[in-house]
Amino acid sequence: MTIRINKRPSEKSFAELIMERLGLSKEEFKQIQDEALKEKKSVLNLLIEKGYLEEDIAKIKAEYFGFKFDKLTNYNPPEFIKDLFTKEFLKNRLVLPLEYENNVLTIAMYEPTDVLTINQIVETFNKYGYEVKEVNIIVSTKSQIEEKIDILYEEERKLEEILDILKKSFKDFETPVETSEEEKISEKSSPIIILAHKIIEEAHFRKASDIHIQPFENKVEVRYRIDGVLHTILELPKYIHEALVSRYKIMSNLKIDEKRLPQDGRINFLKYNPSIDLDLRVSTVPTVYGEDIVMRLLEKKSELLNLDRLGFTEENLIKYKNAIKKPYGMILHTGPTGSGKTTTLYSALKEVDNPGVKIVTVEDPVEYTLGGSIVQTSINLAAGYTFAKALKAFLRHDPDIILVGEIRDLETAKIAVEASLTGHLVFSTLHTNDAVSTVTRLTEMGIESYLLADSLLIIVAQRLAKRICNNCKTKYTPSKKEIIIIENAGFKTEDINYLYKGKGCKVCNFTGYKGRIGIHEVLEISDKLRDMLIENKSTEELRKEAIKEGMKTLRQDAVLKAIQGITTIEEVERITID
Repeated sequence: MTIRINKRPSEKSFAELIMERLGLSKEEFKQIQDEALKEKKSVLNLLIEKGYLEEDIAKIKAEYFGFKFDKLTNYNPPEFIKDLFTKEFLKNRLVLPLEYENNVLTIAMYEPTDVLTINQIVETFNKYGYEVKEVNIIVSTKSQIEEKIDILYEEERKLEEILDILKKSFKDFETPVETSEEEKISEKSSPIIILAHKIIEEAHFRKASDIHIQPFENKVEVRYRIDGVLHTILELPKYIHEALVSRYKIMSNLKIDEKRLPQDGRINFLKYNPSIDLDLRVSTVPTVYGEDIVMRLLEKKSELLNLDRLGFTEENLIKYKNAIKKPYGMILHTGPTGSGKTTTLYSALKEVDNPGVKIVTVEDPVEYTLGGSIVQTSINLAAGYTFAKALKAFLRHDPDIILVGEIRDLETAKIAVEASLTGHLVFSTLHTNDAVSTVTRLTEMGIESYLLADSLLIIVAQRLAKRICNNCKTKYTPSKKEIIIIENAGFKTEDINYLYKGKGCKVCNFTGYKGRIGIHEVLEISDKLRDMLIENKSTEELRKEAIKEGMKTLRQDAVLKAIQGITTIEEVERITID
């Protein structure tokens, strides 16, 4: 009986395809040919050893012999394959039957010219009553075929092991029921899907800001950053790592086969769980033990973007709200990464958003989709689309309010200042230690002090302090050291009989803290400070005048919140300096 094998061979030679697809010159290809002959290796295997992607080599092979290439992600081999072939046979031959329908057999192969293996598979199908009249060959990589074989033969064991890990780690865990048809046809490895989704869901419920998937030599750790501190949540077997990384790459539209370079992507988790409106910013970095993944959780609920809930004191909140309602000028935020600058800026934009104004943002990258009438764009350094270029472009779009994600260079700073002086309200950020030193930083970058005097409205330095857990909050008598810290911040201690801390309980995972609160230093640019800016007064002179006018330093704001029982003196020392 003749079996028809569907193929359409390339008209180009193997050498032509390799040079064309990999961008090699004739001389370079000749060198590789000679080296392969000398070392008694195939040209394709040598190319892989030299760092060319296995997937690109497989695509060339498929094109030359006239077959289709596929990553196999959307194929679910039927269960009866396990009754026909041993796992060892399929792995040794690097072959896997993928589909059988209407007497047509689809087979994934690493070496599509292995006619003996094709005949043996067809004979086995016929022997067990599955008549084969036609064969479709799909070329794939060795790792993709092996992974698919592992999934087929180890599905039940993996499912039991992963579910057992989840049940032990997440006490409220229940095996989810898959409802998405897309999920059912896209991947076979349901345990990995369950695990990947549960890690994100649990991070959301625990109010984590970041998820870290970190590989080690013999294990994989899943850690959550909660209230600014990393906690190990799960320890997984090493074999799970590659499949879990692949799952997150699929969810964030990253290249699965690219494991040598960092990649950045984004997950809209609403697609996978309609009850959780969450975006995740995904970053992968190659390490000696495999790819390390970090995912930043970006909550999209509007109640998170509310100025009244960010920890401003009443006095500072009034100053800030007055500033953001001005028609033009510059509002700057400063603080380290993870100090809440983006959340505060987005809250301010939501506060001033109305149909009568046009708001545009230039970010790196867009973290939250704000909606309303706000236009958001991300810079693209690889394409030459910088903050400065984006800002120039948006100034031609007749905006009223502009958010520049960060002032990194003189060009961006100049355009931002000019925009604020020509009728625009400009929000931006810098990396400085406090509010007053932001002025010095801008003058050091090359901005004239008289321009800053005319453009600046307010500067906010901020940090995030851990909140005391309300469930286990308790009073205690302050120590001498704590009394000194309070007095040095300018507060009287005669009436302070108690401070507060968390004893530790299940609600706060026995840390004593639950959630975070903003600590702020708000520098309002008064007429006197403008004059001092024009006169090029020193940072210390500006600071003394600002304090004289009522500015509370970061340390003072933090100590006040400790006295009020919101945070602890220990946190005050951790995040601020005297």
